Amino acid sequence: MLQKFGYRIRFLNTINMKKSMHYNPFAYIHSEKDILKLVTTLIANTKGEGKGGDDFWVKAETLLFTALIGYIHYEAPTEEQNFSTLLEMINAMEVREDDEEFENPVDLMFKELESRQPGHFAVRQYKKYKLAAGDVCSK
Repeated sequence: MLQKFGYRIRFLNTINMKKSMHYNPFAYIHSEKDILKLVTTLIANTKGEGKGGDDFWVKAETLLFTALIGYIHYEAPTEEQNFSTLLEMINAMEVREDDEEFENPVDLMFKELESRQPGHFAVRQYKKYKLAAGDVCSK
């Protein structure tokens, strides 16, 4: 009906992405505040219905996503600013419980960024995340 009046109809199909228009929320990030909004929305919409979750884990997840999305936004080329890159980074975050000195590829990326820009937004968030993770491991 709306098409008869000249409206273009677009579809976001989360079940079958081949039948969907594509949406990249990274394209709308322009500030740290936008990163925080995206992370809040992402966490709120992926926790499952009726599940609150332990406050510590939600905060840790928030710090991690904020750090990773901040890194992607400020450091990655435009064509890599998407959820695929975020998933690649998460998948690269190997942890070795028997080797506290082990640094995964994401740790090394943030270490290199910190050497260039110690006060970088993403670095600050990642350090908070690692500090929180260390607190859990030491208990």
